[in-house]
Amino acid sequence: MMVKILGGVTMKRALWFLMAALIMALIVQPNLHTVSQPVIRTPVNTTTSAKTNDTIDIGISESKAVICLDAGGGGIDYGYTAQDQIPEKDINLQIVSKIGEYLSQAEYNVVYTRTDDSTIVSANEIDSSKQRIQLAKDQNAQYLISIHMSDDVDTTIQGYSLFTHPKEELIDLCNGINEKLMSINYSRFNGLDSDHYENFPILMDQSIPTIMIELGYLTNAEDYSNLTNEEYQDRIARSIAEAILAQIN
Repeated sequence: MMVKILGGVTMKRALWFLMAALIMALIVQPNLHTVSQPVIRTPVNTTTSAKTNDTIDIGISESKAVICLDAGGGGIDYGYTAQDQIPEKDINLQIVSKIGEYLSQAEYNVVYTRTDDSTIVSANEIDSSKQRIQLAKDQNAQYLISIHMSDDVDTTIQGYSLFTHPKEELIDLCNGINEKLMSINYSRFNGLDSDHYENFPILMDQSIPTIMIELGYLTNAEDYSNLTNEEYQDRIARSIAEAILAQIN
């Protein structure tokens, strides 16, 4: 009789444990499955001052040379312009300002022939160039970099050109500028001229090392688009500044 009672009790306990196991399987296990799923997180950059390729320092000049930047045109001299287009004088100044920012970052002593339309008073190219050269000299400039644009009746012509004195140092600097400009692929290279500098009034005085850069044709749609695009202006300016730092350090 005692064995039968124990057997009944044992059977009830077994049924109870079976029911408890079923409850665990139906309720607890799904929750365990949910918890075990991996959580995928996407990294978020919360740093507002993170450096990019455009904000990394280009280097520091050891010479701290005085470099005068000249934006062609100015005042009543608009340079080339067309309807609904930005005048050449303004594009020159925009790019010169960006070059100046990079050179100042590299700790050169940067001076300008103009920072607005108030400095240059003559539209005559020869008189204007004499004034620019004198402004550079008055500020004790060791180098003069003059930025211009080109134009042509043939709107398919595009590209940039460099002009300088027949001096090895300046030719090397021009080659360095060309290599940097080629690397950003904004236009084609039309050549370096150091033989006909006397044809360009801004190059008339060899006592101050001078480079003139004609950055592109405003009459060409592609050149105009790139030269008025702020991102390309910045790339052009940085390229020129990096070349200067490599050659005049």
